[in-house]
Amino acid sequence: MLTTRRSFLTSLAGLGLFPLLGQAGEPRREYAVNVTFNQRYYPSGLRHSLDVFSPKGLDKAPVVLFVHGGTWMFGDKNFFGMYRSVGRYLAKNGYTTVLPNYRLSPLVKHPEHTKDVARAYAWTWNNVARFGGDPTRIVLAGHSAGGHMVSLLATDDQYLKADELKLDDKARQAIKGVIGVSGVYRVPGPDDFRDMLKVIVEYYAGDNVLTPSLIKAGQLANPFQIVFGKDRGVQESASPLAHVHKGLPPFLLVNAVREVPGLFAQTADFDKALRKEGNTSETRIIDKRTHRNIVFELGHDDDEAGPALLAFLDKYTAPHAKK
Repeated sequence: MLTTRRSFLTSLAGLGLFPLLGQAGEPRREYAVNVTFNQRYYPSGLRHSLDVFSPKGLDKAPVVLFVHGGTWMFGDKNFFGMYRSVGRYLAKNGYTTVLPNYRLSPLVKHPEHTKDVARAYAWTWNNVARFGGDPTRIVLAGHSAGGHMVSLLATDDQYLKADELKLDDKARQAIKGVIGVSGVYRVPGPDDFRDMLKVIVEYYAGDNVLTPSLIKAGQLANPFQIVFGKDRGVQESASPLAHVHKGLPPFLLVNAVREVPGLFAQTADFDKALRKEGNTSETRIIDKRTHRNIVFELGHDDDEAGPALLAFLDKYTAPHAKK
């Protein structure tokens, strides 16, 4: 993780790349939280389960489908309680939150991860009302790899149009917004990954005689090739940037101030592409946070990410809100 230069942040602010969200307002009502663990959303596989966090006593609450990160290879909907803390935070603030697992690489490759998230969405549409959620107001959200998958789900309609899901237009149009937190919007090719490695190696090891060897060794464990394969066409098709079109739901793209190399540029490119097609896109950089912990400290005294997420959710899931 790298510390972004203050001058770089200042230039981004000057370009309007992260408008202020969630300014001070009236205190929010907080709800007790009901939790239901390990609901099966697809009949096969141990990874096809999800947790539901519901605001107690609130009927027809807006819904967040939140997808965990982990480089498509690690992690789960709990992750030592860290992702479940996200579910509790959102439910406490009035949002029925669904946290699914999905199958991981190297046991599966793209597009199987995103197919699982689509299956979790179909389960949410068909079942979340039983947990007090309103299936007509769903926001897709995800961290890191999860940010990639929810963005791909929203931009490439092949996943929610899969015959097995049996989702009609009304079900697909229930997506009122998309939140990508430290997401990947363009799958890096070999040259891009080498450049990312170079920044990381030089940050931790310095620029010395061993640097080229460390970079070369790191390229042998390219996670993007493990997950997406080596075919550049497949990698590009797996990129949300490749599927941007007019008529998408609003997006909130959030990054930590200490971010994985390359992700700032990806966010800027994705935001630009969304706006070019006439879509609504907001961006935000969160101070004092890293790629890893940006969603794990929601609700802390110095938290800026939580208010930003809630401001976006409130804006686009109120009963009167329009797509």
